[in-house]
Amino acid sequence: MKCSEARFALAADPSNVDSTVAGHLEACDPCAAYARDMSMLDDRLRAAMSVPAPEIMLPAGPQVAPSAPPRRHVLRQFALAASVAGVALLVGILWIGVPRQSLASAVVEHMAHEPYAWNRTQPMSVDSVAPVLGRSGVKLRDGMPGISYAHSCWFRGRHVPHLVVQTPDGPVTIMVLPDEEIGGREAFAEGGYRGMLVPAQRGSIAVLARDASDVDAVAGQALAAIAYVD
Repeated sequence: MKCSEARFALAADPSNVDSTVAGHLEACDPCAAYARDMSMLDDRLRAAMSVPAPEIMLPAGPQVAPSAPPRRHVLRQFALAASVAGVALLVGILWIGVPRQSLASAVVEHMAHEPYAWNRTQPMSVDSVAPVLGRSGVKLRDGMPGISYAHSCWFRGRHVPHLVVQTPDGPVTIMVLPDEEIGGREAFAEGGYRGMLVPAQRGSIAVLARDASDVDAVAGQALAAIAYVD
């Protein structure tokens, strides 16, 4: 079972997983952590949904019999709307409060779904790369090493460019992440990869290698070559 399949099942119902998902969780620490987060969120959502609708008390007005039924109807609607709005706000707060998988871990996990990208060495033409970048509002200036792989990948709820460039030391992956803001440069080593997260003009970029390639140098080249379309 793939991580994406296990997480889809957990998101649907974290309290009811089959033996296949359970077996995957025993062997995959990141997905096990995700399962705990989803279970905690599910418990909080259930608690939030059990909050009764508040009773709204308004000052007594003139005792006019014909207007009484509509007034009670309006108050019930207002109470229900207030309850729904309160639960929605609480859900948002709880979702933000649940630990999110780190960006570095998410990038490394994504690489497991496209292992064949490393094996392509034939340079791609500029015309074939442009549509992939354009889908995410990105284009290339001159200065990027030979691109041997380009694909628009689904990552954290949106399509992002996933490139592989050929360097003298071997292939290096670049993921352009316009919607992923980070506080500063972050080096990481995880899952057999060495990588670097770098702030960009929009969001960030991630650079990964499996060998001795200079990811910092490739990150600099990518920052200089990537342009964002208004």
